[in-house]
Amino acid sequence: MKRISLVPLSLVVWLSITVYTCAEPSAAVVGLIQRAGNTEDELERQRLLNELAALPGLEEGLKKEAVALAGFARSWNEGALKLYNGFTRGKPPETIGDYEFGVGRESPLFPITALYRGRMLAWNLIENSTVRSSPKSGPWFKDEAVKSFRIAAEAFPENRLPRMYLGEAIPWPKELSESPDAPVWANLQREQIERLREIIEWWIDHRQKPDGQFGGGWGDDCEMWRWWSAVLLGFNDPKITAAQLKFSKAAVNRPHLKGGFYTEITDVEHAAEDTTDNLVPLLVLEPEEKRWQDWSRGLTGFMGNVWTGRNERGGLQFKSFYFSATAVAPQPQRGLDVIANVAAIHPAMMMWRRSGEDEMSKPILAWLDTWVEATARAENGKPAGILPAAIRWPDGVVAGADNKNWWEPVKKGGFMHTYYIWPSVITEMTDALVVAYLKTDNQKYLDPIRSMAAIRLKHLKAPSAEAAKPGSEAWCAEQLGPRPNANSNVGSLVKTLARLKALTGTAEFDELLALEGGEFVLRTDTEGRTQMEQALKESAEALRINFPGYTSEVRSTDRVMRFIQFLSKDYAFDEYRGVMQPKHELLYRMVTGDTNAPRFPQMAVRWHTPPKDIAAWVTEASTGRFGAELFHFGHEERAVTAELFLLKPGTYEVSLTRKGKPAEMLEPLEVKARSRTQFALKLPPGELAVLKVTPNNK
Repeated sequence: MKRISLVPLSLVVWLSITVYTCAEPSAAVVGLIQRAGNTEDELERQRLLNELAALPGLEEGLKKEAVALAGFARSWNEGALKLYNGFTRGKPPETIGDYEFGVGRESPLFPITALYRGRMLAWNLIENSTVRSSPKSGPWFKDEAVKSFRIAAEAFPENRLPRMYLGEAIPWPKELSESPDAPVWANLQREQIERLREIIEWWIDHRQKPDGQFGGGWGDDCEMWRWWSAVLLGFNDPKITAAQLKFSKAAVNRPHLKGGFYTEITDVEHAAEDTTDNLVPLLVLEPEEKRWQDWSRGLTGFMGNVWTGRNERGGLQFKSFYFSATAVAPQPQRGLDVIANVAAIHPAMMMWRRSGEDEMSKPILAWLDTWVEATARAENGKPAGILPAAIRWPDGVVAGADNKNWWEPVKKGGFMHTYYIWPSVITEMTDALVVAYLKTDNQKYLDPIRSMAAIRLKHLKAPSAEAAKPGSEAWCAEQLGPRPNANSNVGSLVKTLARLKALTGTAEFDELLALEGGEFVLRTDTEGRTQMEQALKESAEALRINFPGYTSEVRSTDRVMRFIQFLSKDYAFDEYRGVMQPKHELLYRMVTGDTNAPRFPQMAVRWHTPPKDIAAWVTEASTGRFGAELFHFGHEERAVTAELFLLKPGTYEVSLTRKGKPAEMLEPLEVKARSRTQFALKLPPGELAVLKVTPNNK
């Protein structure tokens, strides 16, 4: 039976009140507009608008609008993902709401412009932290976007996309039967790894350009690997690896990085991303490439020669958080050394972690010494034992913007305020302190971690009934907790504590680790497994819907996993109130044995096998032992090569145990300093296998 498409009353009204000479629009006009609005395929919408514009006898005014809208649709499909940004350059962000489509409000094409307007508003909100955090701008952007989506949804009821932005989820069906013999965690992880792989491949197939870009601009595209990491770094998929190498190699070969770092002065989050967010994956994917190694080492040269100096207290610190390859910003208000400055030297930290070269250690340790000392003292309202948000240049005093709130290096409403406000990316700094401790065996580098852990534990054991005052010790204790939807290094001191325990075996922080939850500390006890499985279930539910929200609808490539942020309740966008983001960082930690986010990776393993029909959970990852649970969902034995990164030199026994069978001893493993450590194993089909690598003490 032929399907009858009903024209919504709202569109009939638009058609009937137009001022065009045709009082009664033809069935062809109505049909084309309906099809153009109802399709979820942007190329089809563009084609239909072109067909409308070419329709014989079309009224001249409507023809002109159809041509304009078809041209916009073409730009939407073929141009930069944020093609509309030029419209607001130099103007208030709300100006985007007045974007000129060349279509009048009384036009029958107006509901199609409403769909585009809603998306532009929504993705500006998702990307722009200044907008999101503003009590005025945030609600305005959300409400205006909702108005536009409602117009589009009413006019075109067959199009699910505007309703997705209104909170009506689009199912993402996937034929992936669970194995009754697999643990709960394995079924859940395997499903999400494969869904992530499909999303990544969509971006490669539909967005990656010949020059390597994905359409969001180099500065945004370079962050995509962070949510790829469970698949990209945890496993070895040739197509995905090739796509990342294509992008990163092209990115670092651009002229503005010829000197080794960004040539224009800007804030560290943006100045460092072109190097850090490309060199880090390159160091993992091509660990023996001398160019990446030398480039990473060279960042300490910028640190020593350009970015830092001795303050009036004698400590080495960054002179600003705005800098380039050749200079630092001269403005006094930018003369702050902030937590996020550590991001500029992540690749150098990775090389130092591998080699321990003295020339690299001198500036790094001297700088960390300054932060250790500043943490210990109470100053300008900062409690003793709390890592500062910023250290002012040149006097070396803990201070915030305009010498006011110590926890705010940027004034409220200022550029990137919510990124730099304490605790910012604190675990990137505390992880650096852990590396310093491991390289020097000097306990002082653990002092800031110990003092903040004690403050956090005190809060968890006896939380205050009153709201904590910003900047107080109680407020800091709250902020140090993990954030279920963050997928970042903001707060979450627990991740550094878990890393310290994994690498050293210390039981010093066990009480706090037990209180923070199994999602953030991958424990194998019954309670830990239950908490981790619950987190995986929540994440799986988020990935089972709204595939377009992770792919074709995305206009900001540094926000691919954050569509759900738009649907947050009560305008609490950065809290993700009432919504759940996919937990791609949890997947990364499970698969690699790292305990933190991948931007400063300290992986225990990479599985050289495709990310399909497999689940892996690293249960032990120290410098002396390694353990993992693996489940292969295929029907034939599977060959896998494991590459280990953390084990200290020595000889190790390797065993693989299946349920109900004695351990199978594999070939002994010889770990040598500064050499890659790999070994082969074969996974049985449909059975849980437990892999253990232990010291050979014979």
